[in-house]
Amino acid sequence: MTDNHEIIKLQTLKWVKDIIVKYNICPFAKKELERKTIHCAVLDSGDLTELLEHVNAEFIRLDTNKDIATTLVVMPKLSANFDNFLDLIDYANDLLEMQEYEGIYQLAHMHPKYRFDDTTLQDAANFTNRSPYPILHIIREDEMARVLRVFPNPEEIPERNIELLRAKGFAEIKAELDACFNVENK
Repeated sequence: MTDNHEIIKLQTLKWVKDIIVKYNICPFAKKELERKTIHCAVLDSGDLTELLEHVNAEFIRLDTNKDIATTLVVMPKLSANFDNFLDLIDYANDLLEMQEYEGIYQLAHMHPKYRFDDTTLQDAANFTNRSPYPILHIIREDEMARVLRVFPNPEEIPERNIELLRAKGFAEIKAELDACFNVENK
């Protein structure tokens, strides 16, 4: 692993801690962050085929390592174009189905330029899915189902997140996301 990979991992985990956990965007993240069961894989490629091969390797890693609760596949080279990233997500979902992982894993995604269809670029609601780098999040479905059984009103999570971030405001949340780049490799 290069030093650059380590820095990207630290920045990504800082984002998880300082935004996702701090604002409870994902109510499941705090426990896994504290338990250190989040695997962060940094992929250098911008090539679709190579990226999908790596995503498949991460499915296999989860299959063979039960100590990993969830995986963040970080793809820095896909930062420039959000539409290309969405194409990758479509293919990754197809791969999930082709490899017969439906019901075992599910995919979520975040991107520095994430924008909901019905919003402007400056809508703070977009920060529910904005991250320092493009990320494909591989989630164990059984863990998600277990947590959702005990979480009150999980269907309200997205709307609560949107309201919270809009109340904070675009400038404040953007500054917090930008601060995630301020880490040192120790």
